[in-house]
Amino acid sequence: MSERADLDAVAEALAALPPHWYGWTDELHDLYERFLEEPELPLSPELRPRFEHRGRRQRLSSATYEAWWRLGRRAEDGGLRSAAERAEAVELAERCVRAGFLAHEAVSFLHRLGRPDGEAALQRLVRDASVLPYDRAWAREWLIRLRHPDYDARAREPVEGEEPLLPQVVRDLPAAAHGGVAWPETESRETVDLLRRVLEALLPAERLDRQEPPADWTYDDEGEEVDYSDRPEWFDVELVRRGLMPHPRLVTRERIAELRSECAWLGLDVNAADFAERQLTRIRALYAGAALERTGRLEYEWNACLTPWAMDLAARYVERDAAAEDAVSMLTYMDDVPYTREVLARLAADASLRPELRSRIEPSH
Repeated sequence: MSERADLDAVAEALAALPPHWYGWTDELHDLYERFLEEPELPLSPELRPRFEHRGRRQRLSSATYEAWWRLGRRAEDGGLRSAAERAEAVELAERCVRAGFLAHEAVSFLHRLGRPDGEAALQRLVRDASVLPYDRAWAREWLIRLRHPDYDARAREPVEGEEPLLPQVVRDLPAAAHGGVAWPETESRETVDLLRRVLEALLPAERLDRQEPPADWTYDDEGEEVDYSDRPEWFDVELVRRGLMPHPRLVTRERIAELRSECAWLGLDVNAADFAERQLTRIRALYAGAALERTGRLEYEWNACLTPWAMDLAARYVERDAAAEDAVSMLTYMDDVPYTREVLARLAADASLRPELRSRIEPSH
């Protein structure tokens, strides 16, 4: 089909699109599936038109899906050269996202269209409160991907003249090929000493007012996957931060300010007065968690060198709610050491810990 035909197909589908209805429950989904198999199923006067509208939306979606796929492929191949056609395609894509109709396909098209038109449209969508939270999060993720080359370029720029915010021992950690930290794989006294110095340098002076880093949002306490619309904003802030500052030496006051500016541009709420302080606390906890994880992977013969300082440091991280989950994991992994079991027993009896954290601590006997 031609570009013109695909654009017309999307426009016609939008013109015929029934309104979207919110408030679906598992029971209503099950009833709707029965309705598809039994169209004469007795339904209330309120439910029947809603089910019929949903069925029509699904049929329109099936008929229009490939139009967006072809338009996206043409955009990547240099098609849509006419400014008028590009503008029309962008407008249709935004309308689809706002209507909750083939929103993922429309976002994908805008991402493939790229700069400047696709990027500008995605920015409008992520800042539009009328867009469904699920679709807004999806648009923001692809907008961040579109801007990642800019983040990579900034990360390659030198930090001379900027104010570093992390301890020297952390800034001096070797860089990995992907830009993060290359934790030593060789097990030696030097590795043990390095891990100790890093953990001592990153330990907060007192208990944090909330856990850092935040709890994993992708799964609930029962292990069930969380709805994408519940994706917290801090997750997207962290995506941007890792792009701009993939290594500790890049964590400077100036780049934290750039992070805040970029996140505001992405429609994220970064108005809190303590944004910079909170980000630095989170970054420190993330690197501390990585150091705790590496310490826990040391072979058994190093336990004598780790006792008691590593266990005591891990306990302080738990008590101060910084990288606490990683600290508990490290202690649990090393519970064959008698002193570790003493530390775990003490933490398990500490009623001041978060209940969900305390429940993870199982003292060995």
